[in-house]
Amino acid sequence: MVDFVPIRTYRNHADKGVAYPRWQPMGIRISLWDGSGWATRGGKDKVDWSKGPFIASFANYTIDACVWKGNARFCRADSSSNWWNKEEFTSLSWKQRRWFKWVRKYHLIYDYCQDNKRFNNNLPKECYLSKY
Repeated sequence: MVDFVPIRTYRNHADKGVAYPRWQPMGIRISLWDGSGWATRGGKDKVDWSKGPFIASFANYTIDACVWKGNARFCRADSSSNWWNKEEFTSLSWKQRRWFKWVRKYHLIYDYCQDNKRFNNNLPKECYLSKY
């Protein structure tokens, strides 16, 4: 979420055979894309390199997670004491769904679940399952 607006979801469909990061440690990374065809709709969205240098940064963010030391399995991700396992966080609210659809409509450039060419018309399983 960015300012409480969901910009991406990846629902846990492990029970349906879709890989989901349940037991491994996670981190935050950032990168700037290079204007490759996959991210520019085959070159339709032009990159204005004269606006460089391009800088990306994080500011005023909070990470609230299970902090572990040593074996990640000792950080019980499925514990009911973790806020993210509470019922209210298992799906997006109607307001969040509306914002999520708005973000996708006006800001989404690339969605691998719509890239039939990349996957030879054999999209990954999660593309056919609920996003929220």
